[in-house]
Amino acid sequence: MISKTIIGLLVLGSSFSSFGQKCDKVLFTGRVIDSLETQSFYNLMLVNRRTGQGVFGQPNGTFSIYVKDGDTISLSVKNYLLVKTVVHADSNCQFKGRYYIERRFSDLPEVAVRPLKSLEQIKEERQELAMRETRTVTGAELFQSPITALYQTFSKKEQNKRWIAEQEYHDDQRRIVKELLRNYVAYDIIDLTEEQFDQFISFLNINEDFLKTATEMELITFIQDKYDHFKLTAEIQTMDSMRWRSKLDSDKRAAIHELLTMYIENKAFDLPTTEFDRFVTYLNLDYAFLNQVSDADLFDFIRAKYSAYIDFYHIDVRALKSGYNLTVADNEDWQWDLKHKNKKTATLTLLRLYNSHKVIQLPEEEFDKFIVFLNLKESFMLSATNEELIQFVREKYYQYLSFYKK
Repeated sequence: MISKTIIGLLVLGSSFSSFGQKCDKVLFTGRVIDSLETQSFYNLMLVNRRTGQGVFGQPNGTFSIYVKDGDTISLSVKNYLLVKTVVHADSNCQFKGRYYIERRFSDLPEVAVRPLKSLEQIKEERQELAMRETRTVTGAELFQSPITALYQTFSKKEQNKRWIAEQEYHDDQRRIVKELLRNYVAYDIIDLTEEQFDQFISFLNINEDFLKTATEMELITFIQDKYDHFKLTAEIQTMDSMRWRSKLDSDKRAAIHELLTMYIENKAFDLPTTEFDRFVTYLNLDYAFLNQVSDADLFDFIRAKYSAYIDFYHIDVRALKSGYNLTVADNEDWQWDLKHKNKKTATLTLLRLYNSHKVIQLPEEEFDKFIVFLNLKESFMLSATNEELIQFVREKYYQYLSFYKK
């Protein structure tokens, strides 16, 4: 009797343990079904609302995707109502669902509507993209027909032919990209109006070889990233820029500091305040330029300079995160050790603090080796600000990982 009770408790305990386990990944599988008629879902797409990433389902309506517990997933099929679901992992870290979808119906006035091309059709057009050939004399023909070659080189008629062929080629590119954007808007991957397409396509500046050869997911990822940047640029352009411009006449450097703060608050890029002075010097912005340039052109200029700055100084962008919710009080323990014990004990206390706040992530058995690599000077520990110390340790941490190939 006692043994049966013990076995029962063990089984019960294991079931509670599996029930309460935390899943790093959840396998979300399922199927969409049209209850009214049999359909092939060639354009079924699943979009994770947390990450913005999307994957395609199978033509029979089935799908399979790895997500995190609690993620919201949108299931989108062209001409059907969007379905949203929240993932809840079972004891096997799986989530299964069956979704009955409904066609879109509306009583709108009759209008001429351009039908969406399928992604497969657009892919074929992308791969076939080519500039119309205009007859040009080259190579051996050049010596056989020099008069024809000179005519083609200098004739306005021949130049116009080449110019028209180039324009037609660029128009074909833009038309194909527009078809892609219409699909992405229909699937809620991006949110643009038809009127914004031309502006966004110019902003994309998509490479023609990439357009022809990229996979669907490579295109989606590229366009999503550019779309986020496009939205951010639009938001910053519409902001009241008088906050920094009002300081321009009296203190140019302070005005630029204010401008950089505005960019960072809007997540245009990452840069701790400790880097501001060096970056301002690197920017070398002229007063006349600042006074005349538009907000949009200034944003693009500083973004380009920022990328060059990161490359020039070999800065690991991962090390630029600041804050970590560390206060002055958090540093009292290692500062007390530095004053009353020794530098190594103080550094150990500091690393434990940084580990707990995820400034770094190292097992304690690595601390001794990392302290040697860190080579932290006592004078720097005493004089550095909280931000400067965090940034120094973070940069050294990533160098350490790279050096030991962890």
